[in-house]
Amino acid sequence: GLLWFLVAEVFAQSSVGALTTLSVVYLNDVVGLNTTDVNFFFLVVLFGTIPGASIAPIVTKRSNPNVAWQISMVSLFITIVTGAFTLGDTPNKYFSFIWGYFVGLNLGWFYPTENLFFSCVLPKGSEAEIAGFRVICSMILSWLPPLLFSLMVSNGIDPKWGMMAMAGFEIFAALLLAVGTGKWEDILLESGRSETQAV
Repeated sequence: GLLWFLVAEVFAQSSVGALTTLSVVYLNDVVGLNTTDVNFFFLVVLFGTIPGASIAPIVTKRSNPNVAWQISMVSLFITIVTGAFTLGDTPNKYFSFIWGYFVGLNLGWFYPTENLFFSCVLPKGSEAEIAGFRVICSMILSWLPPLLFSLMVSNGIDPKWGMMAMAGFEIFAALLLAVGTGKWEDILLESGRSETQAV
């Protein structure tokens, strides 16, 4: 469980981290938002995280932290790709604020679920060193999605495909968890935590 979490963390965090910088470029160059509009966009994203955080416990209680995190990543992928493929052609650039709300909703769901999953798979007695290793895993590929985006746009490829490539890291992380991890009960046994402590 822990190994697959850390590998998925490498890809998921690189995508989510790149979302901030690449959204600025996309909203400015493709959608046509000015600096004030982009700042307002991120304020809308921030407000969207508040109700998004309430989605996390609902989905987690109906499934488990592993499945809930996978669903949040797929949902974030769908949201990013939907915005990337529709906002560039929309006649009203302020529709991007609706997209921003849904991005915030998904980020508000993503982070608490990720942290719950991590706290459940963390072996007792190894909290400090594994937490440090998690930070390394979350940063190790942070350069790759922006580089892919830049290379694609520099070579004349539409920025919406660059956004999709960046969001693809989310899908890859979700697939790693879906294929690599077993039953939630086995994951908890591996970490030495019981079902009652995890939920």
